[in-house]
Amino acid sequence: MKVAVLMGGNSSEREVSLNTGNAVVKALISAGVEAEPCIYNDTIGEVLSTLRNSDVVFNALHGGEGENGTVQGLLQSLKIKFTGSDHKASAIAMDKHLTKLILRNSSIPTPDWMQFNLKNTSRINLKPTNFVYPFVVKPNADGSTMGVSIVKSESGLDDAVRLASEFGSEILFEEYIPGREITVSILGEKALPIIEIIPSHDYYDYTCKYTEGMSRYECPANLPEDLTKDIQDTARRIVNLLACKHYCRVDFRLNPENDYYCLEINTLPGMTSTSLVPKAAKAVGISFQDLVIKIVEFAQND
Repeated sequence: MKVAVLMGGNSSEREVSLNTGNAVVKALISAGVEAEPCIYNDTIGEVLSTLRNSDVVFNALHGGEGENGTVQGLLQSLKIKFTGSDHKASAIAMDKHLTKLILRNSSIPTPDWMQFNLKNTSRINLKPTNFVYPFVVKPNADGSTMGVSIVKSESGLDDAVRLASEFGSEILFEEYIPGREITVSILGEKALPIIEIIPSHDYYDYTCKYTEGMSRYECPANLPEDLTKDIQDTARRIVNLLACKHYCRVDFRLNPENDYYCLEINTLPGMTSTSLVPKAAKAVGISFQDLVIKIVEFAQND
């Protein structure tokens, strides 16, 4: 079996993608699999011949057209097998506003929010009418906590909007849920142990995600057994609603009363030394190498 590991891309998460891709290549080669790094810089056309000549493409891209369904749609049209969700599920999950509408329509708790398109709305007209401070300002379609701010007073709003707008014209104001940050990784049909993330900053930002020692992790999270099962079941339900495949991660906030709220679904979560899916897999005895092989086998058997 020959696996092309697609990495790089032109999104803000390029460096994370390269780290993921290199880790995946190393794991595949260690398992005796023929793996070829496939780095794309400007357009997917640069590496198309390599992708066509593989049995499976391991999609190690993050963000942008690598995760929003564009690359998935191209691979599907060429009948090339690849890891991760298809173009439709990828596009929905990348769009936080659309995802939250689906969650709300299915009676799955998610923080209240307002959506703005800065192409149609002046920054002066952005008013958090539904919220009290603090609340969250974030891009509608980006990952790795890029462009996210917790706004604690009116004086910080303009800077937060400006930062979020660097990652796209559509932004969200979102209710801030005080409490704990937890995440559920889904591997195939199985929910892995819940991880609680304890960042050294106010929230789990880019630095805390990708810098060793900037966050602590408890896996499995210290939660009542019935609550653990409820959250895992809800994560599986969300994944099924969006028709995500192979592996993904569902992020939640848990307030002091143990009410949980889904924040988003990551269809191509990181696979680096600090990444959460490998941590959750390790907790049930699945090594990083075995995890990568399982994901490739899911794609191969589709």
